[in-house]
Amino acid sequence: MKTARPFCLVIWLILVHSYGFCQPDTNLINNNIPNWVKPVLEKSEMAQKHQILTDFNPFYFEADFTGDGQVDIAFFVENKIDKTKGVMIVNNVKNLAFVVGCGTATDMGTSLSWTKRWFIYRNRYVMNDGNKKKITLKLPAIQLMRSDTDSLVIYWNGKKYKTFVQQS
Repeated sequence: MKTARPFCLVIWLILVHSYGFCQPDTNLINNNIPNWVKPVLEKSEMAQKHQILTDFNPFYFEADFTGDGQVDIAFFVENKIDKTKGVMIVNNVKNLAFVVGCGTATDMGTSLSWTKRWFIYRNRYVMNDGNKKKITLKLPAIQLMRSDTDSLVIYWNGKKYKTFVQQS
């Protein structure tokens, strides 16, 4: 009987992990995101195809990513159909959702599931020591860390979101 308890506990943990624990926390999302973004998420066809994930802390970022003087919002998301991962950025002025990754090619693949951490990138330059390329940023960007030496920077070039591999 004593060996049955640990076995049952392991089975219970597997079931909780598989069926609910890893599901996005809709209360966390609804209670914490700004009110202006809720109608965009409800009406946007792009947003309807993706599930906001709450795996990272923070689970969203706010910054003026496009330089229009208004704060935009970025979420780490999963495509509901093929389960690929990426970043959805909602523009506050245009009320549009843009998705990077989630099946669309980036400089580091079509799914950003390799992401370990993410940050707002506020440095002026992004450098790739491997190929010696460098870009200048005018606005905040989003940095997705794969390792301590590899990351992907998502930035607005004035017309669309682009990606750049940063390696040191």
